[in-house]
Amino acid sequence: MEYTKNEAKAYCKEKMTGVWAALTTPFMASGEMDEEGLRANVRRCIDQLGVSGFFCNGLMGEYWSLNPEERKRAQHIVCEESRGKAQTIPHTAHINISEAIELTHHAEEVGADYAIMINPVYGANDDDEIFLFFDTIAKQTDIGISLFNQPKSGTTLSPELIERLSDIPNICCIKNAVPSQEHMKEVRRRVGDKIVVCDPDEGNMLVSMAHFDMQVHMSSPCPFLYQVPDYTPMIDLYDAVKKGDMVTAWNIYYELEPLRAVRKKYFTTGPNGRTTAYIKEWSKLLGMAAGDPRPPVVTLTDKQRTEFQADLAATGILDKVKA
Repeated sequence: MEYTKNEAKAYCKEKMTGVWAALTTPFMASGEMDEEGLRANVRRCIDQLGVSGFFCNGLMGEYWSLNPEERKRAQHIVCEESRGKAQTIPHTAHINISEAIELTHHAEEVGADYAIMINPVYGANDDDEIFLFFDTIAKQTDIGISLFNQPKSGTTLSPELIERLSDIPNICCIKNAVPSQEHMKEVRRRVGDKIVVCDPDEGNMLVSMAHFDMQVHMSSPCPFLYQVPDYTPMIDLYDAVKKGDMVTAWNIYYELEPLRAVRKKYFTTGPNGRTTAYIKEWSKLLGMAAGDPRPPVVTLTDKQRTEFQADLAATGILDKVKA
């Protein structure tokens, strides 16, 4: 790491910028992790799509389906391919604290810039227990840690708890996936001067940057779903806002609306949600390594795949791939 534990907040504030991708974990037909495919995806994102950083082994990466060695191997590959070119933030959460610490130490060892952890999925229920969960891990690690406030975990960090957690020396960031803009506004008010606050919803990226000084899109699959070689609208939008060219930024924002509509239609939660399967299908259609999701995630039916392909084709993104 290029910083000490007590420098984590300042380092993150200075260095965590740009557009970051939440990677999937590609699998081969045999079900094994496709290591070469993962390497190729990372190289594509850096060299052709302009991505500045990677979240790996997260929800998009099907971390629940990976054994500890696979999670470590994915960390190693992403950090190795990114070194000197892009930053990395492996997801090192685990239901067991000792396993989370081991995964976080491994992230440190292979050169990750930060680690990130979703809210406890079991065991820690109230604010004191959730605080103890993160504090115990942070005390035994040196790397900068980002909170991943994701309601899908079964718990949600309140703005008050986030403020309390932000006082831990190496808590340096929060990826706040709570859909409420009132919640986001209160989080920014309480901790925006101390840690990096990220809204991972691509649809909020322009407003978050322009009106709330959000410094990074960290992170979603959109940077490799909306973009293909020679067509990088998310990077162009980010750069336009940074330059103060809001006319260009808003034009790009509206240009992305057809892709955004497909994402909102198919990336759903609930009993019939198939988000992971659709992300992988989308990736395949753009020429990226993906494979099918692992059980218990169900693969798409032929009908679902056909409908999705037609909707995606109507956006024009597949024509840009062929071109």
